[in-house]
Amino acid sequence: MKAVLGAAALMLMMAGAARADRAAAQRYFRSGAEAYHAQNFAAAADAFDLAYAELPLPEIAFSGAQAYRRRYQGDPQAGHVKRAIELYRAYLAAVKTGGKVREASDHLEALVAELRKLESGGAVTAPASSPARATTRIGVSIAVAGQGSVPGDITAIADAPAPQDAFEHVRTTLDGIPIEPFALVEVTAGPHLVTAVADGYLTAQKQTVVVEGQASVVELELLAQPATLAITSEPGARIAIDGRMVAIAPTAPLVVAAGKRVVTITHRGRTPVVREVVLARGQALAMRAPLEFTERRRAVPWMLTAAGLSGGLAILTGATAVVRDHEASDLRAGIDAGNQPPSAADRYDKRVRQRDDLKTATWVFGTAAVASAALAIGLYLFDTPSAESVQITPVVTASGATIGVSGYF
Repeated sequence: MKAVLGAAALMLMMAGAARADRAAAQRYFRSGAEAYHAQNFAAAADAFDLAYAELPLPEIAFSGAQAYRRRYQGDPQAGHVKRAIELYRAYLAAVKTGGKVREASDHLEALVAELRKLESGGAVTAPASSPARATTRIGVSIAVAGQGSVPGDITAIADAPAPQDAFEHVRTTLDGIPIEPFALVEVTAGPHLVTAVADGYLTAQKQTVVVEGQASVVELELLAQPATLAITSEPGARIAIDGRMVAIAPTAPLVVAAGKRVVTITHRGRTPVVREVVLARGQALAMRAPLEFTERRRAVPWMLTAAGLSGGLAILTGATAVVRDHEASDLRAGIDAGNQPPSAADRYDKRVRQRDDLKTATWVFGTAAVASAALAIGLYLFDTPSAESVQITPVVTASGATIGVSGYF
């Protein structure tokens, strides 16, 4: 029973060590990938060597070979060629088909030819570059948030693209002393503070503890400084950025992620404004966006005026119709009593016709007043911007000229 428990405990310890090795290898690998992406091939080679020592996967071998090959291009030392050849061969020994086999074979053939040329010239005396030693060292791995240039897991890394702008100006310090990003530097065991600063990015900082005899990689992520956008527009206007409603005017300056943004400003009864602006990291931009009345809203006063005039005429014709009705009633009473001259009948008929015409006019004017008023109310209440027409106009910002778009939305 004790033997079984001992064996189980040993298996758990081995499993924990394997997980720890993979976690360390992934950390070293990410650091190497970031350094490779930043064109720091010496630091990338060191980090990939540390990852390969923790977890000898063929993908890490290929990535390390890539780093040594690119390192040799900038630092023509024969040891870099030898180490790249070793790692490409290790990859091809483990991966027979698919993956990066063709690429590894092509690079290996070219490097072997290069090594022969160096040997024929008598320049090769140094051994292959020694893998990075796990002494008490620390390195700072820098990543830019949101760029996603580095794989999330261990994979054979492709050729390095152009360096990121942030890496050209990033400044890293260890306990306040400047150090090279990605490079592993020797330190004393214990707590250390690493910091990364770059123009247009928030300061990244992390406290870490370095263990005696180990190489530690601290991963820092650079977050872009947001821009601020101060928008002056009609009170009550709805402000949306990239299609998402963010505020109602008037509002304090908005914190907006840097980059190209589409600002949409809408208000009931106003012609919407859409402007495309390009915001630099940390930029403060002020934007005025006056809104003009829509054609519907400009028609509302005219419709209300028409309703008022029609209503006034309806009241006038209605009152006159009542008067004519009373006059006709009086004439009819006199005719019925027999005390009216013969012309009274003609006057009666005339008053009746006038009354009827005035009643008809009252209905017409009254209907027109109600319809005009209802239409004015409808235009006012339902004058909501819709995407019917768009007009593109130039917009000048603090950083230069952009294109503005306005119309019905």
